[in-house]
Formats: sequence, C-alpha cells, structure tokens
Amino acid sequence: MTQPATLEEVEDRLRGLPESLVVDLEDARAITRIAQLRIPIKQGAKTQHALPLLRSSAIGMTVAIVMLLNVVAAYYAPTYSRALADAPGIGGPSSKVLAAFGLSASNVTPVSDVASSSGHTLRMAAGYADGLRTVLFVSIDGKGLDGNPKEFGMNAGDYGLGGFTLTDQFGRNYTPSGVGGPTMLPFTPLAWPASRVGARLTLHVTSIDALWLRGSGEVHGDWTLHATLVAEPAHTLALPLPVHTSQATYTFTSIRSSATSLSIRWTIDGPILDRLSKLRAAPNAEEMQLQHDYFWPQVLDASGRAVQLSDWGFTFTKPATGAITVFIPGPDRYRIQLGGALTADDQQRWIVVP
Repeated sequence: MTQPATLEEVEDRLRGLPESLVVDLEDARAITRIAQLRIPIKQGAKTQHALPLLRSSAIGMTVAIVMLLNVVAAYYAPTYSRALADAPGIGGPSSKVLAAFGLSASNVTPVSDVASSSGHTLRMAAGYADGLRTVLFVSIDGKGLDGNPKEFGMNAGDYGLGGFTLTDQFGRNYTPSGVGGPTMLPFTPLAWPASRVGARLTLHVTSIDALWLRGSGEVHGDWTLHATLVAEPAHTLALPLPVHTSQATYTFTSIRSSATSLSIRWTIDGPILDRLSKLRAAPNAEEMQLQHDYFWPQVLDASGRAVQLSDWGFTFTKPATGAITVFIPGPDRYRIQLGGALTADDQQRWIVVP
C-alpha cells in the first residue's frame, strides 16, 4: 500500500511551489475547511454485508486519506496542532528583553530552531503574534536575548541581525514595523489566511552585523529559521468624541487593541498648525513648548500611571496626523491625553479595552 506523505515531505513540496502562486477563492475555501476539519460518520451504513477484503482495503484507504489530511492540516493550519505552544523554553528571552516589548513569558510561544553559516549559529528562541504585530526573538551565538537589552552591542561578540526576510506558508511577505532591537524583530501582523489558521513563518537571514565595530563588521551567510505562531485577536474600538481647544481640534480616526498593545490614530487641525509651521523655520523655546503642549500624546491607566510607550509620531500636513502605540497590561479603562496642555477633563478621553 502506498505510504502517506510525511509532514516533512509535504513541507518540502509546499516550499518548492513557485513564488507567483497565489491563494484564490477556492484555495481559501479549502483552507477554511482544513481549519474546521471534521471526519463525518455516515449514519446507517450497512457494513455488515461487506466482504472482509473489501472492508480491509476501504479501511486502509480511509486511514491513509485521514493521515494525509492531518498532515496537510497541520502544515497549513497550526491551530490544528500547536504542540510548540506548550513546549518548555530553553534559553528563551529574559524578562527584561520581553518587557521591552510589553510581553512576558506567558505571552510568547517558545521555539528552538537553529541554523549555522559562516561560523555563526542563529537560534529562533520565541515568537509572538496578535492582530496588531508579530515579534520574533533570535539569538546569535547564544547571545542577544539575556540580560539588559540596553547594554547589548557594547562588547566583542555582540552581533545583530542585518539583512533578512520573513514569509509565511502561503507566500505572504512581512515587513519590519515598529521599534525593534538587534535580535528582536517586530513585523506587521499576520495576514489572512495565516491570521486565522496560524502561521508557519520562515525567517531567512543573509547577514549579521558586529555591533561593537559600529558598521564595519558585516558577515554574510545563509541562515533559515522557522517558527509556528497562532495570532491572538485584536479589537477595533469605538471612537471617542473629538477634542476641541482654541488652538486645535483633535479627531480620532482609528483605535485598535490587543491583549498587549494599543494603537491610536488621529488628526489635528486649527491655528496651531500655522503657528508651528512658522516657528519650525527657526526652532526656539516657543516651538519646543508648542510641541509639548499640543503634540505630546500619552496613554494612562485607570490609576493615572502612564503606560509603556512603543512609538509615536506626527505627519505635519493639513490636517496633521498623529499616531501612538503603547504596551498595555491587559483589559482595562485607559485615558488618552493628546498634549501636555490638554489636562482638563473635557480635553481627555477614556476608552475601554476588552
């Protein structure tokens, strides 16, 4: 009897598919069926009159088909089999490294995939994904994920990742997004259908940098690492009312949250833009004060403490646009203050993260 393909054989075949291959509507439907795979039981089947040989062959064929379906499902839909999520971490990121991304050991999926090239060994140690971001943690020669991340890169032997690409099992590419580190990589969130069924990610690294040499120690190589991640959900929140002041009007355009982060976007319009534009031609103390008063956002928890900042910025068009991403400890009420001068109750907005 023909032996069913192993997971490794299926993976090799899938990796050999052309890059031009796209997931069409029928593929999407099939993937959804895989994610919800059920083996039906035909009611009232009269099997007692079947010949023993025929019954044996039918059972063997059914087993082979079910095994192959399980292999394909496990590859395309990691939610069908996510043993890695429960595996104990070996040499995973330290609590300080995780905290720099608003994460803890309970949030990340332990991974231990190793690749060596050009005399250096890279190891995918852990990963995290939700509807707002994807984060990978990679050690180089056993370094980069322990101790204080602010001190990494000062000593000989401290390497950081240089050139790399990230793709999933459906051929989707992911780009770096947000503030990262030499061995800690934030990317855009998982795309559909990986966002639904789980992602088998492939990180291909083509160079690493000797950080202590300050740009003169690039090492080229060929490292391929894998991680299996299932994304936590993200939520789109109702938009608060605009904030009006004599100098500016702030209008919220998007607020999204996950279990670990919160992303807020808004526009700013009014006389403050013209005044700031004039002052920016020759920056002075007044310009710095206006920046702080009207363009200095923060998010506070229910007790009034500012939550951990990931990144923020503005685009000074008309109207101007602002964005801030913060790390949050979980569901709660949070207060948004869009500028240092906007301290009155009617100039701040409360939101509830589910």
